[in-house]
Amino acid sequence: MHRAQLEAEVVALYHGHASELLRFAACLARNEDLARDAVQETFLRYFAERLCGRIIEHPRAWLYQVQRNYLLNRLNSAAATRETAEEELSRMTDPEDDPESRMQRTEMAVAIARTLSARERECLGFRTGGLAYREIADLMGLRPGTVGALLARAHQKIRSAAEASRAGDLEVAAAVRHLFQGGAPRPAP
Repeated sequence: MHRAQLEAEVVALYHGHASELLRFAACLARNEDLARDAVQETFLRYFAERLCGRIIEHPRAWLYQVQRNYLLNRLNSAAATRETAEEELSRMTDPEDDPESRMQRTEMAVAIARTLSARERECLGFRTGGLAYREIADLMGLRPGTVGALLARAHQKIRSAAEASRAGDLEVAAAVRHLFQGGAPRPAP
């Protein structure tokens, strides 16, 4: 493959997937700068692999897998990551809503995050990001049936949290969206 063709391939992939990869990285890393670095590193690694002649049959899944592995290697430890994520969840804001709505949505998101295991959160984050069960299974090294079981447990825990807080479906959906698609919270100054 000629270098110009390869560059065009990478540019097309970047235009097609960079924004969703950035959202995913922001959710996983909880740090905007690290998320941007991860996206750049992922596409650089894709380019290098293709330049060496590797054929990548499922580029989108490959990009997610490489980015996930890169981020996990960069983050300190699972325990510290979880603590940081929960602390930063309380700082997530949506400037279009009133303060009371933001507070309720953030509290619901924190409650949901606390009830989910790390694997359930990761699986649900992938699913919320638009990945299919097979892609999630490949990324996490699981069978698709296990992905379905993790998502089912996550949904049950979310429903239980909603019932406990007496939140409606729209409020719960907003909290889940806030948790997984709200982008990286801004670090405190």
